[in-house]
Amino acid sequence: MSLKTRGIVFATFFGSCLIVGLTVAALTTDNWIQSGAKRTNSTESQGRIHFGLFSGQKHLNVAYGWRRHDIDVLAVLRDEPDVMSYWLWLGTAIGTGLGALGGAVGAIASVLKSSSASKKTGTMLVLFVSNFLSGISQTLSFICWLFQFVQYLKHNVLLAEDRNNNWYSTELAALGTSFYFVVAGIVVVVVNITLLVIAVTLEKREREQVLETPTDEKTQGAIMLY
Repeated sequence: MSLKTRGIVFATFFGSCLIVGLTVAALTTDNWIQSGAKRTNSTESQGRIHFGLFSGQKHLNVAYGWRRHDIDVLAVLRDEPDVMSYWLWLGTAIGTGLGALGGAVGAIASVLKSSSASKKTGTMLVLFVSNFLSGISQTLSFICWLFQFVQYLKHNVLLAEDRNNNWYSTELAALGTSFYFVVAGIVVVVVNITLLVIAVTLEKREREQVLETPTDEKTQGAIMLY
């Protein structure tokens, strides 16, 4: 493998590290959903809600000042299944986690492949598989949370106690930055796979050139002998 080809493979290391960073950020930040809130019986009341896969916050103001309340997403899934679907949440969490794992494996494989001049295809296969795994997993996460938003969160992000107190969030919710971390991760996977395809193409050409070289030397030697 030439230095140029190894350089292209090594470039996927930075992409894989970025994938890990984006997916870990998506898992740990509390902005998968952001929403406003209002009360039906008050024009002065305001609310802001945001949460991630595990925790979040709601800030409600009933015209007497803002009050902050923490949100335990797992408790919401357990106690109020009408707010969110557990299975869509699980698909989102697993997809994001596997996306991070695929990125980590891809980062290690890219270092091993780019640091070796060996033409063995095993490490390259691992690179492709890990990136495909990461891409498919993040796509699963993307689809699950998009369905979660359309089917549930777009219509309501509030608990029953808030709704009973005349709060509503219908059509006030939007997808948050944590969700778009996954979208960015998918884009990086596509870039990584494109670079790997280019590297494989270059490596194939290098092999063909090596196979052709001995034939040319033999031909020249025969001409000189003649």
